[in-house]
Amino acid sequence: MTRTRVGIVVDKNFGARLAHLARVIHVWTVESPVNTPLIREFWRTETQFVDGEADDSGITSFTANDEETPEQICVRIVGDVNEHHCGHFGEPPWTELHVFGTELTKTLREAFEEFGATSFEPTRDGFICRREPSGTA
Repeated sequence: MTRTRVGIVVDKNFGARLAHLARVIHVWTVESPVNTPLIREFWRTETQFVDGEADDSGITSFTANDEETPEQICVRIVGDVNEHHCGHFGEPPWTELHVFGTELTKTLREAFEEFGATSFEPTRDGFICRREPSGTA
């Protein structure tokens, strides 16, 4: 079974790990004084498209208010991530979302379940949520 993985980084100090992660999976990353220069450098130096089609890697950035907690940022952005990575452009929909910068809470579990997530696994930096490959909620 093929897994389509996408990352969500809500850690404003994620830093140098970003480029490595973005070479492996497509990552949605919160802009910040630490992350934004690395995002721009990645865009400047890395190839994100092969033969005119989006690769499974790269970075999409988004903004957050200073008052927002990582949990709030994640709840707000998951809908956009789901919409973009939900089988559009002939690509398979996401089956794993790797979240960095916040732990799994009841609020986050409920938000991800709205988009079809069926299982959750805590990680050192956050959590992974999964859904069945046929789920395109």
